[in-house]
Amino acid sequence: MIKIDRTKVAKPLALDKKVKGKTETEKAIEYYTDPAFNGETNFKFKVYSDPEVKETLIKLFKGKCAYCESTFLHVYSGDVEHFRPKGEIEEATPDKKPGYYWLAADWDNLLLSCRNCNQKLSHSVYGIGTKKTMGKMNQFPLSDVTKYVRTHDNVNGIADEESYRLLINPCIDNPEDHLEYGEEGVIRPKKDEGGNESLMAKKSIDVYVLQRMYLVQSREKKLIEMQAQIQRVKEATENYNDIIGSPDTTKKFYFERILKRELERLKKFLNPEEEYVGMARQVVGEFLRINFGIAI
Repeated sequence: MIKIDRTKVAKPLALDKKVKGKTETEKAIEYYTDPAFNGETNFKFKVYSDPEVKETLIKLFKGKCAYCESTFLHVYSGDVEHFRPKGEIEEATPDKKPGYYWLAADWDNLLLSCRNCNQKLSHSVYGIGTKKTMGKMNQFPLSDVTKYVRTHDNVNGIADEESYRLLINPCIDNPEDHLEYGEEGVIRPKKDEGGNESLMAKKSIDVYVLQRMYLVQSREKKLIEMQAQIQRVKEATENYNDIIGSPDTTKKFYFERILKRELERLKKFLNPEEEYVGMARQVVGEFLRINFGIAI
């Protein structure tokens, strides 16, 4: 997961369209504040499904899942994911419904997700022998379940619950402050100076299923590719250093060109369009910083 700057793309115009003089958000507010609302049925949200919305999200997230950073458009069209769930809140008590109905068409609440992170599916999880049904769906955990903002007219809006939020939002938080990567493509919470693991990281790894087996294996494959390219850069560096004092300018030019080529290939892992850039910044970024003084 990496930080995403929402200002890089314009908000889709479709989100503000009016039908019979009202936006969908205005209609949803009327629906959920109607004294006749019994909490059993949900408003039929449609605006977020407009093709313009998904196309803009694809552009914003470079065709990758906001949570796991996997590319998937070649096999699945992707989910327009509500960070704060629109229909119900799984952890809320005593009433799960409604969810954040006034944010269903809010641009800042929409992300692009793969189905494995967003939907409830059966997964084999790294380090766990049995399969589990996991996925975000309507989950939105807070550290204090009494702090949920349940109405659109709360004076401070959702700001009142932000300090209790336990899920990483890549458009607000910097995931690299919370997550780190180990061997075999394993993702884990970072620890602070006191040795305490990031609670947001722990909860996000669980809710987004970032430790599902096939995802770990995919990250491991990318990690192996990074490590192989780092080794090529090391070898190219050694060859260049061995010849640097030589009067043979042709050889120096030859090995310098090889080193530059291998460095450029290594830097490609850091391109925003690449999968698992968060891991690349840790592995490749650290190597470039220590060995070449290149800040990523």
